[in-house]
Amino acid sequence: MSLPPITVIIPCYRCAATLRRAVDSVLDGAPQNLQLLLVDDGSPDATPALCDALAGEDRRITALHRENGGASAARNTGLEAAAGEWILFVDADDQLLPGLWQALPPALAARPALVLFGMERASGPAPCPLAPGVYERLKDTGPALDPLLFESGYLAAPYSKVFSAAALGPLRFDETLAVNEDVLFNLEFSLFSQIRPAIYALPGVYYRQNDLEEGSLSRRLRGDLLDTEARTRPVLERLLRAEGLPEKTVADFCRKSRVRAALNQYGLLTGRDGALPYSRRRALFARILSDTDARAALRQSLAADDHPLLALPYRVGTALNLPGLLAGYTAVKNRILYRAP
Repeated sequence: MSLPPITVIIPCYRCAATLRRAVDSVLDGAPQNLQLLLVDDGSPDATPALCDALAGEDRRITALHRENGGASAARNTGLEAAAGEWILFVDADDQLLPGLWQALPPALAARPALVLFGMERASGPAPCPLAPGVYERLKDTGPALDPLLFESGYLAAPYSKVFSAAALGPLRFDETLAVNEDVLFNLEFSLFSQIRPAIYALPGVYYRQNDLEEGSLSRRLRGDLLDTEARTRPVLERLLRAEGLPEKTVADFCRKSRVRAALNQYGLLTGRDGALPYSRRRALFARILSDTDARAALRQSLAADDHPLLALPYRVGTALNLPGLLAGYTAVKNRILYRAP
């Protein structure tokens, strides 16, 4: 069974060291009607020249160049140029694993909104929580919906799935978000797509996320996780209601989204060094502590901390609602623990 036209989009920025590896993984066993778009996002290094060189080596590759606008803008540029019936996103430091092109035909023949397949992470296992099969609606995923949306990242990241171009329609990534823009994209895709079946879960692992590569978002200090979660949560709520889930279930999912963002923001504040002013740190800790559910979850987490002495000031500051103590202690601790040798 042959494959219909597929477009692979790789946003490229400062990726000269890994791009060829990503491209080779995409082309391994790929059909001749594949369209591979390398979108140079105004990269200041050797990436633009490498994109052009790779395009010169294989007629299936096209190099696109744009001013720097971030990963969302680069993906949107790729979507505007995409000619395939199906769309697959690959990050420039990641890889497709062998066998995907041979496994896809039966799944694409079912004409779902998206095809989901397994991935692995350099940081550890990442099993897909959804059993192989066809799911008419998102709610039909049952108990797997929670881990799909939260712990696993399978319905958050843009990769490890093939999107129907017809289901995507005019949907694009929100270029105003610097993080979680992929979460919003996937939520809006699931909300607005009317194509059934909604998901075809393909058995097998066909994507490797190299999340330990230098520059990974999970390794940076940033202070915008609470704001972006507040932007995505209303879309999550609309999606769950549109799926006909009970109101208690909707409320529980939204609460989990809010608490997870607070704990993730706390983890970055306390576990990453960086140039974040004391006033900004204090304001973020204050927002976290003002959320009753997040504060309770944080206290529970701190009670089980493996480093009780280091955690003691956090336990006191959380129990007494003292964001200034948390911010001051964090600044001193991180400067000592993470300062350059």
